[in-house]
Amino acid sequence: MAAGIAPPGPAAAAVEASRSSDESAKLVRQVGLAGVSNAVAASVTNPVDVLKVRMQLAGYGVASPHEPGGVLRAARRILHEEGAAGFYRGLSASLLREMSYSGIRMGMYEPVKEALGAGGRSPLALKVLAGGITGAAGSILANPLDLIKVRMQRAAGPPPYRSVADAVVQICREGAGVRSLWRGSAPTVKRAALLTASQVPTYDHAKHLVLDAGYMQEGYMCHFACCMVAGVVAAGVTSPVDLAKSRVMTQPVDPASGRGTLYAGTFDCLAQVARREGPQALFKGFNSQWLRIGPHTTSLSAVAPGAPASRSRARRGRVYLQGGRERPRGSSRSCASSSYGVWRA
Repeated sequence: MAAGIAPPGPAAAAVEASRSSDESAKLVRQVGLAGVSNAVAASVTNPVDVLKVRMQLAGYGVASPHEPGGVLRAARRILHEEGAAGFYRGLSASLLREMSYSGIRMGMYEPVKEALGAGGRSPLALKVLAGGITGAAGSILANPLDLIKVRMQRAAGPPPYRSVADAVVQICREGAGVRSLWRGSAPTVKRAALLTASQVPTYDHAKHLVLDAGYMQEGYMCHFACCMVAGVVAAGVTSPVDLAKSRVMTQPVDPASGRGTLYAGTFDCLAQVARREGPQALFKGFNSQWLRIGPHTTSLSAVAPGAPASRSRARRGRVYLQGGRERPRGSSRSCASSSYGVWRA
């Protein structure tokens, strides 16, 4: 029998079933580990996420001339009025969101990329497309948890819901039934697509420049610096639609129709904000969004199993990952691994 050809009959079926079982187990493991890793990172950055939502909704931010001090002023107010616990509002919903949204966005990335025909050193466009697909899918699935998280974080005072389960019940009673849980899904999907399209290429290009110029060596300091650079670009690109997401999700709802009473959608919200508060208001919360994106991805790299350069290899000083392969430390060609550690070429 020729080498590499599976034996016919039941034996071949058993081999195929075993291979399929291994692939399914690997996929479940990838999704689970990605979700857990992001949940750990979200627990670190939740205070900044609360600041971002408050600034977008209450008028704080770099675009607001009425509240000098921006992030620090908002942080002092939360600490004074609510104590340290105020920075962890919505944490339960945030953790559940990351387990689902980021689990799919990251864990399904490699299979989707392979389904698109990406090989060992795939074009960056294919990686952005794969990330956009998985990001959109994850954001749609997790929109109810994102909605609950934003509403829990939006203001001081008694929590609007006793728990995530209570939030689901109350939101479904707003007039549109289960569909109410997907309020704000349009800007949520747009944000996920824009985040992928801006953050991943920026991180890759920044790392390429830093390594090629010899400013830094592969490792966590290089990863942190490139994450923060990518965070600036990603925050600038996604800030307007992220502001629309927060406002659409928290607007008053007409109980008869189940529709929001202030904004018809993403672009209507942005148009109203620009007209009433000025175009600069579209970037309210920019600083806090940047401060969340950079540290979130850096915190993730400390716990994610697929960090851009594995800690054991980095410590031995032998190789770093590039295009899914091992290359000498001195190689000048940039890897395309993302700030999340799974966007390998």
